[in-house]
Amino acid sequence: MRKIDNIFENLLKKKLAKLPVESLLIEMTNNNYYFPNNIWKKYFDKSSIESGKWISWFATRQAEKIADKQEFEKLKKIIENASSEIKRKAYFCLGHLAKNLGDKQIFEYLMDKLEVETEENNETILIAITNAEKPLEFNLDPIVNILKNGKIGMKTSAAIALKKSKNPEIEMVLLNSFQEEKNKHLQEMIAATLRTVGTEKSIPILENKLKTAKGRDYKYFIESALEEIEKNTTANTRL
Repeated sequence: MRKIDNIFENLLKKKLAKLPVESLLIEMTNNNYYFPNNIWKKYFDKSSIESGKWISWFATRQAEKIADKQEFEKLKKIIENASSEIKRKAYFCLGHLAKNLGDKQIFEYLMDKLEVETEENNETILIAITNAEKPLEFNLDPIVNILKNGKIGMKTSAAIALKKSKNPEIEMVLLNSFQEEKNKHLQEMIAATLRTVGTEKSIPILENKLKTAKGRDYKYFIESALEEIEKNTTANTRL
């Protein structure tokens, strides 16, 4: 069964890779199983139906690879006219397009949208750009504004989205939030982001928090941030 499954899984991947972006967005909402799982799970394996992979899962993985700048204008038009679900998928595609191309124009477009869009769409944007490199000239003010003024869930997404920033001011923004906020999960995500943007400035603040930290996971995030920052600091000193 697994060999047959692999054959049809690869066929699905090839099909999705050839689809125009408009069709890919539709498949990203397709929560049916691919053949032969759609038959097998429906009639013979109902107990495990939730553990299978939907077509939408594969379409979303394909969307993460999008790297053609020409798709930018298409996705912009779709965002202006699509239903809420398709719009959210289009934002996901644009976020990954910005990441894969390192494109400032697309990134700035998404930053403008953070100031006018719904929380649901904003969260999609923040998640999609999390692993994008963010050079010094990229405008991160809309993300910082969410970190400072958003609801707790959005603050957490904003903290994560500031990963890989090259703007030295972002470190202080994160440290201020780390000290002012009481939500431990938010503090954990800030610590996780400091792994990529933290410098010597972060070390005493994290060490001080570690002295009174409680909970294995909470301590792990702080210790991991300290370890990574110290490693990066040592590497930079050697350069």
